[in-house]
Amino acid sequence: MTEHDELLRTRLERLGFAGEPPMASTATDDLERGRRHLRRRRIATLGGGALGVAAAGVGVALLLPGFGPAAQSDLNVAGSGDGPAAVEAPAVPSTTATAPPEAPPVDHELGFPVTRQLLLDTAVEHLDPAHEHLDAESTGLTGGGFEDAFEVGTKLGWTVPGEDGLGLVQVAVTSPGYATADEYARAQFGGSFGCSGPDDGCEEQPVPGTDETVLVAGPNSESTLQFGVVYERADGSMVGIGVSSLFGNNSVTPVSEVGITLEQAIAFVTDPGLLVDPAEAAEDDPFGTWPETVGPEGTSTTPVD
Repeated sequence: MTEHDELLRTRLERLGFAGEPPMASTATDDLERGRRHLRRRRIATLGGGALGVAAAGVGVALLLPGFGPAAQSDLNVAGSGDGPAAVEAPAVPSTTATAPPEAPPVDHELGFPVTRQLLLDTAVEHLDPAHEHLDAESTGLTGGGFEDAFEVGTKLGWTVPGEDGLGLVQVAVTSPGYATADEYARAQFGGSFGCSGPDDGCEEQPVPGTDETVLVAGPNSESTLQFGVVYERADGSMVGIGVSSLFGNNSVTPVSEVGITLEQAIAFVTDPGLLVDPAEAAEDDPFGTWPETVGPEGTSTTPVD
């Protein structure tokens, strides 16, 4: 033994040790504390997981339109009984497209019913006395105007027994002063009947038994027009008729012929009873469905029949 070892032994023998203090806890206490800590940790972990599931459920409901709230079983903590209450996601309206409500049918009321009926009745009287070919009623309106002068017309179908086609008889009458209401009034009115004026091939023919004349348009090789007649009265009113083998608006098949003679057509346009009904012309909106047909400051448009 060295001198250093001897010195260390001597000092240790001189050192006195007090008794050990009693143990603050036993091994059983330590084990119980560990179990309590483990239980607290599990509860905290499960609680955080439940909140995460709830948040995910809300996210799905918001990001996927059409899905309803998350199921109850997805939001509760299974088996714990201590977890947070289920979080119900707000319902999101379905994005399924729905058809818009149908608009109610529009009841179109044509203007000048009295004048149009007069045109039809006069046409039947002169052109189809047995009423075997012409339409039974006027279902269309044509026309226009210049300030206080109006043109009112209608298109009438003409059928031939045993044929599938449909011919056309277009008729119109104006109020007094129409012919001089605008420099183009005569040409505009006559153009509907193939006769804008003497320079476009129309012929002036006498009215039987009078010193008056009418303008007559002959057959047109570029259309189905058989002939047209335009008559201007002394008061500036005008009457016209156009006879065609095809009613293009309503059919694609013409008739073999519209059986109206030139003499019958002249008798129609010169009938003194044909006029625009004054009461209808005085209305604020005489054209009914087409108020724009009477343009401002002499302009004039023609509605589609």
